[in-house]
Amino acid sequence: MYLLVYPSLTTPPRAKTASQPSRQAAVGVDFVTPDGIIVPRAAGEAALLGHTAVLIGGLLVGFWS
Repeated sequence: MYLLVYPSLTTPPRAKTASQPSRQAAVGVDFVTPDGIIVPRAAGEAALLGHTAVLIGGLLVGFWS
């Protein structure tokens, strides 16, 4: 089964402005939560290994310290 994705011919929606200054996450360095919080790599990996967090669509969801 293949999923074909075609680009939209309409204009893309505008990005919402962040209420707090945002910081770009470095690829492969930190984790990002669904609400945009940057979690340090060590804390994220410890939570994943301790089964207190999961990655959903590349976002870290769960508990970490």
